[in-house]
Amino acid sequence: MSTIPRRIGRYGLQQQLGSGSLGEVWMAYDLERNQVVALKLFHSDLQADPNFLARFHQAGQMLSALHHPNIVSLLGFEVLRVPETNSTMACMAMEYVEGETLAHYIQHTLRKGLFPPISALVYLFKALGAALDYAHQQGIIHGGLKPSNILLDQRHALHSKIGEPRIADFGLATLFKGTSSLQSALYISPEQARGQPPTERSDIYSLGVILYELCTGVQPFRSESAVALMMQHINVLPTPPILINSSIPPGLSEVILRAIAKDPATRFRSASALADAVAEACAALPTGQLSLGDEFLRDGHGSAEESSALSGPLPAATAQTTRRIPVVTPESGAAPSTPLPAPVSARVPQPLPPAPPAPALPPATTAVLPAVPARGRGKEFPLSYAIISGVVLCIIILGASFASLWPHQSQPTSQPATPSIPGYVFFQDDALGHADVLRIEISDLPAPAANQAYYAWMQVSGSRIIPLGKLLISNGKASLVYPGDVQHTNLLSVATGFFVTLEDGQQQPQAPAGPKVYAGNLNGAALPYLQHLLYLAPGLPEKVGIAVEMFETIKSINDKASSIVDDLQGPHDYGLAWRQANRIITMIDSTNYAHSSGDLPANQPALLQIPIGLISSPSTPGYLDMMASEISHLQEVAGQNSTMLQHIQHINNALSDLRQWVANMRTYSAKLAQTPLDQMGSQNALDLALQLKKAAADSYTGRVIPPNDQPTMDQGSAGMYQAYVECQYLAAVPLQKV
Repeated sequence: MSTIPRRIGRYGLQQQLGSGSLGEVWMAYDLERNQVVALKLFHSDLQADPNFLARFHQAGQMLSALHHPNIVSLLGFEVLRVPETNSTMACMAMEYVEGETLAHYIQHTLRKGLFPPISALVYLFKALGAALDYAHQQGIIHGGLKPSNILLDQRHALHSKIGEPRIADFGLATLFKGTSSLQSALYISPEQARGQPPTERSDIYSLGVILYELCTGVQPFRSESAVALMMQHINVLPTPPILINSSIPPGLSEVILRAIAKDPATRFRSASALADAVAEACAALPTGQLSLGDEFLRDGHGSAEESSALSGPLPAATAQTTRRIPVVTPESGAAPSTPLPAPVSARVPQPLPPAPPAPALPPATTAVLPAVPARGRGKEFPLSYAIISGVVLCIIILGASFASLWPHQSQPTSQPATPSIPGYVFFQDDALGHADVLRIEISDLPAPAANQAYYAWMQVSGSRIIPLGKLLISNGKASLVYPGDVQHTNLLSVATGFFVTLEDGQQQPQAPAGPKVYAGNLNGAALPYLQHLLYLAPGLPEKVGIAVEMFETIKSINDKASSIVDDLQGPHDYGLAWRQANRIITMIDSTNYAHSSGDLPANQPALLQIPIGLISSPSTPGYLDMMASEISHLQEVAGQNSTMLQHIQHINNALSDLRQWVANMRTYSAKLAQTPLDQMGSQNALDLALQLKKAAADSYTGRVIPPNDQPTMDQGSAGMYQAYVECQYLAAVPLQKV
């Protein structure tokens, strides 16, 4: 493409952004949409294939259906005529993303020995995993994933200062076969190197190579020849990452090696399962080890006050160190997956919008918070790869999810504040804890004098005061993210109130000295029930909140339901599919009730030890009834508080939906668990599995009811994700002017 006209069709070209084996990318102005776009202009020789135009338009229709916050939106595939040459030019208009690529980030940091902080790594892969799983659920494979087509959006850098990851160029590797470059060959899967079409596991391999590079600073295979690189991907075992960078946890090294296994069946079943394993491996780092090497960037890149505005609480991250769902050894080279909702109800998985990863603690936040009971981890089973699948969040993970999840993936927006409530304090989750991050938002706050600043404070049990940091003022709105402490203390367990003071802005105050301008206290009558939901519920075998455990249980069931469909449709591992059904019915009923109810035949041992299920047994209340009881208590103490009553109604809508969807899951999983092994390959078993997967996806992320394009809080649509977010809204503390 030697010469490019300054205008092609409706697009006015402004600036070349890059070039590659397929063509050039330009910043352009779309005269019809009146917006700036990124325009990819494909080399003219690619059109020599007589089937090109048909495949080009077919790909455009498929890719235009992808709508996810971590995927660059495709605005159109077109073949335009260039008047100057009377020739045609294929082009692809995409959303313009302001920011560098992950390849540029690697060049500017890793090549200098500066590695990403743990929180950034965890969030990056949670977001990428959610995006890939979403595309895979739509039947779309990327096939050419590499750092240069992962954009880091600086306009939405809410969760990591390096930018929000956005994947571009889905499906182009398949559309334009035979155009692999040396750069692409660095990340290609062994099966693609053999000439086979890419699959979901091919994308996971490429994602694993990127993870290898981010943790070591080099790719696993290197050569100046694309052919030599492909042969290495096929035949050569990679050097274990821990031998290159001894600072990474051994578990993370094993995660990477599994992701880039030669055999696709040995890799993770889904991209989110890989992301969960990354988060769990990173969570094993000792306290204080925030980075992957001595010279790595500190966690968060900057102070909490630099974070962009983000309204409302966010759900838990996709991986938690506090996971309590029992974990089993991966079978047949597959770990319990974390796929997103089933194709039968395709949608952007809203879970996983993650909460912001914990930024570096400001100097004034070194005060030690009161000790709280440690949260248990539950019974863990040995893993051949030392990998544990994580739990949502995230948060979000905010991500996050979050999605999600995180996914998209629109984030839950904060409820509009009435004029009498100018600000709120939200309790949020990060990738390593629950309610361990605070976000403060205040509207219509006048800018302080040049030598003054607003500072936020938290009152904790015993009348102690913890400094939270300086509020950032922008356009009359104040915001602050307090990242919590290194123990990830659940702040809902210690906080009693919050206030904002006007202080001397020349130095960080260690104690409040100026006048209070805003203040708010937790609702004393509601607090015990909120703590039961989001922190610690008495009587539970694990030290965890009811809503948290219920959220994690339903997410795990969704993973296993997707795994069953994968096993029946893919490798025909009927034994694994049957065992997953056994686990699901146990998580719904509890171990004892699964047998006494007849859902699990008496001669079949339960594969999980679950003392409390989602539903109640004759002797033990289940999580659904326990959560409903706490919400009922909250309704009693809400009085005439219309905001609380609205959130309570939303949660009751979700609980009503969940009772029906969980009942459906119970029916389908019980029938599968009762199916003889030699009949697991039947159409009836597959139909049950697909119905189970649909019910699990609805339970997890909610159901889309047209004309809506995502689940809502209306009855018939809301799932556990929505209920969890509403619980976080209930815990929000209103701030009033003093």
